[in-house]
Amino acid sequence: GEGELKTVVADGAARCGLLANLFLCEGKAGDVLKVVAKGRVGAEASVVTIMRKAVAEAFGGEVGLGGVLRLVGGKAKLHIMPDFCAGGLHSDEDVDKWLKFYEVEAPLVLMATMVTGDMGLDLRVEHTHGYGESMGGHYHGDLGGEEVEYEGWFNVAERMVRVDRPVVTHQIGRD
Repeated sequence: GEGELKTVVADGAARCGLLANLFLCEGKAGDVLKVVAKGRVGAEASVVTIMRKAVAEAFGGEVGLGGVLRLVGGKAKLHIMPDFCAGGLHSDEDVDKWLKFYEVEAPLVLMATMVTGDMGLDLRVEHTHGYGESMGGHYHGDLGGEEVEYEGWFNVAERMVRVDRPVVTHQIGRD
């Protein structure tokens, strides 16, 4: 609940832990890809995953998008990361037990990045964080239903850059 959130993340904290997928732009007016979706059909909970797969199917190759997505109606599943665990994380199950998951009601503002493929750079193919009136975190998807509604604005990446690629990698914790 809300009290637990305040003990995990201090008020006013601004930090980035271990990784970040960033979409950088000059902030100038121009053409964007506007996305509007209402209601969910199918089992996939993440509208970002649905978009990424649709772009891959329609355009093939390697395409990157970044932008802002608003959850206008419905609820989303988010997580926050507590401080690093002493014992290590050795499986997806370990990660899920360690993370703090929350259901958050709209409205939410989400910042999303996605690429249609890894390009041999050991990338997270999508990453979305957001915030609402009372809390925020990493977006996993919506909770479904006809009330779920999104509105978003995206732009196409001109290039992708990988900073500090790990020498040894893994697939743990990648949703």
